[in-house]
Amino acid sequence: MKTKSIPIIIILIAAAISCFASVIQGVSFDIFTKRLFWTVIIFAIIGVIVSIVMHQGFRTMESEEEQTEEVAEDTELENVSVEEQEK
Repeated sequence: MKTKSIPIIIILIAAAISCFASVIQGVSFDIFTKRLFWTVIIFAIIGVIVSIVMHQGFRTMESEEEQTEEVAEDTELENVSVEEQEK
């Protein structure tokens, strides 16, 4: 699975929520920009961490699937070998 776009999506959602909250509260432009800046920085870090964790999880899942496929292939080869020996 592609996890490259996850940090960007997290940042955009967090920035949108921060903007809406600041507009509803009617804060000044100075406070608005500081909130938006820190929101983007914090959620960029969170997004990168989530992306790394998900990437590691999918890599583990893929290696487990490969191992089960190898075991299945080995058993098929053993079954074929036994059948050929019986002939």
